[in-house]
Amino acid sequence: MPCQKKVGTLLELSLDGVVGFIEACTEAVTQKSYWISTHPPVSGNLDYAEKRSGEFIDKAVEWLRTYLFTSVPWYHYQGLVDLFITWLTKAVHLSKAIFRRSNSPPESVHHAHVLVRFIHLVIHPRVKNLDLSAMPKVLRDALYKQLDYLAGLEFLNLGSGNGESSRQNSFMSLKRLTNLTCLTLVSDCQNETLAIIGQNCSKLKSLDICSSGGITEQGTTWLLLCQNLEYLNLFQTSQSVAGYAQLLQGLPKLKNIGRCDAFGQVMEYLAKYRSVAAVLPITHLHSRDMSYEQLQLFVKFCPQTEHVNLYVDEDLGHLLTPLAKLDYLRELKLLACNFYSDRVDRLVRDKGQHLTLLHLEHVDELDMAALRLIAECCPNLTKLVFFSCDFVENFGPALTNQVFQVPPFRKLESLICVSESAPNVIEFLLIHAENLKSVQFGSTAWFNDQIVSNVLTRNALKNIEEIRILRSYELTMTAVQALILACPRLKVLAEMDGWEGISEAELNRLREDIKRNNWDLDTFITWSVTG
Repeated sequence: MPCQKKVGTLLELSLDGVVGFIEACTEAVTQKSYWISTHPPVSGNLDYAEKRSGEFIDKAVEWLRTYLFTSVPWYHYQGLVDLFITWLTKAVHLSKAIFRRSNSPPESVHHAHVLVRFIHLVIHPRVKNLDLSAMPKVLRDALYKQLDYLAGLEFLNLGSGNGESSRQNSFMSLKRLTNLTCLTLVSDCQNETLAIIGQNCSKLKSLDICSSGGITEQGTTWLLLCQNLEYLNLFQTSQSVAGYAQLLQGLPKLKNIGRCDAFGQVMEYLAKYRSVAAVLPITHLHSRDMSYEQLQLFVKFCPQTEHVNLYVDEDLGHLLTPLAKLDYLRELKLLACNFYSDRVDRLVRDKGQHLTLLHLEHVDELDMAALRLIAECCPNLTKLVFFSCDFVENFGPALTNQVFQVPPFRKLESLICVSESAPNVIEFLLIHAENLKSVQFGSTAWFNDQIVSNVLTRNALKNIEEIRILRSYELTMTAVQALILACPRLKVLAEMDGWEGISEAELNRLREDIKRNNWDLDTFITWSVTG
């Protein structure tokens, strides 16, 4: 049976209570300010009344901000701000939905305006993290004008934009955010913005400015002043090969430049124009269209690489051979290749012992022998992903009874299989991975009640916490009840709305049972592939 929901800690209950208090304040301020806006003094008019109403709201927000930040311990400021922003985002979405109704009351518009002004509660120099990416645009626009007053920020995600003036003007505020260590500014960053960042944000360790077509070598040169940079994402910018080479040589701590399809050309540039071979601190490679010779140069210049994400699509069959020389390789993602003819099997034999992540996407020629090879050669895997792979139809036996010299998949915690896979593949993976915590299968996996029964009969899935199976055509409530009874740590059982073997009435009864028994089991969460 699933565990029952735990009682929240005093801290969690207290912070939730503070957010509830803020919600009550917004309701009270809305009622009072709406009355002020609709009842002008005898000598005034409605415009004057609106002005008085706005002043009343601003004073209320200022008083509440002072009250909160003087009553809550400073080390809980961030937790309170995160909870408040989550609530306010939902409240604004709800308010907009009410406003869009044809019969919405006139004060609903006023309530939305009040909620937007309450975002100013987070304007405080002790706030360290701020993520604007998931906020409604109206809240983001309100915060853009106040960034100057958030001098304590260390993490700032401005999300993506389309170059609107309020957002562009806010970039000038970055000169005051000298404590930033992580900044995300997607789509509309300009060279002028990089000049501000380079001259004022010397503590920066992570910078994501991808999809900003206006970025060129002229702007990225300023980033050489940020000597602590470890992560720099310039994907889909106008950065030149020479500009990449300049950054790789001029930033002594740079480990990851995100996806760079010109990586091979950058390696050739370094080989051509450097008299002494460079040894770069790069630990991550994410690229496509690299040749065998370019990969050889990469291995030579970046011997400390731990993560490789490579689009292969190579007919010669030997492209991956240089990767066998990477002594620190821990994570391997391969796209568009064949397991045998592109020598993925050899790479797994050579480097599998140290791999913790293996992600195969659009990989053909997979069969039971390939799975057995992965099981034998990759004992330290914690995550295994098969995405849109082509499994050979004739698998033969499931190999669930095969005895391995070393029990396979003992450290595997996450399994994602969004590929057409036969029952013997599913059983092989689930039965041997004793410590699985998260499982995700796509709609083309041949899942049915018998597979669930076979797996549970072998005493598997005892540590499973999340199961997501998309659009199953054969699973029924029998499998659901078996999983609930056999998996004591199960917290997520997702996508059952798409299981054709379960009726809506059966699912509603299950959810009523979960609520009545207070089980910590979520059946509403949506599909999510994070591989």
